Amino acid sequence: MRSLPDSPFHIAIEQSISNDPNIAAKHFDLFILGESKRFPIAAVYTELNAFDINPDRWYCNLFAYTDYGGQDDYDWLSDWQSEDFDDYEIKGLEALQAAFANPAFQTAAYRDASYIASLLIVIKFQLFISTAAKSMQHLKFPLLVTAHDFNFIAELRIS
Repeated sequence: MRSLPDSPFHIAIEQSISNDPNIAAKHFDLFILGESKRFPIAAVYTELNAFDINPDRWYCNLFAYTDYGGQDDYDWLSDWQSEDFDDYEIKGLEALQAAFANPAFQTAAYRDASYIASLLIVIKFQLFISTAAKSMQHLKFPLLVTAHDFNFIAELRIS
């Protein structure tokens, strides 16, 4: 990113998620507890919304599964068994949200910088959830983490 011409997306380097990981852990635990009353959970998946085209509000959704489908083929992630649950809003990246709302996002001159910023956002989200997962009391199965339309998925296993 630093080797690219200056852009509105370079702030991705310095910005970080400001949510309290312990509060995120409680949100996930509430989801897990509620869904585990409905069925035995084998995996949970969380996905940051399509942040690049929805810059007004960044959040993640939660999905639970009766079976863990593995890392070879992610088609199983589209067939969750959980019910709708409150999304979890991500804070601290508002300046980046503004950059994605800016017409600069659509310009060819900033294509590489916006792409790298997108990757950094997903990685920051994965790291944040990884930190939060350490405080989750009811996470006893894999937790998969990414953003909408991204195909690199972190798998967290906390023992």
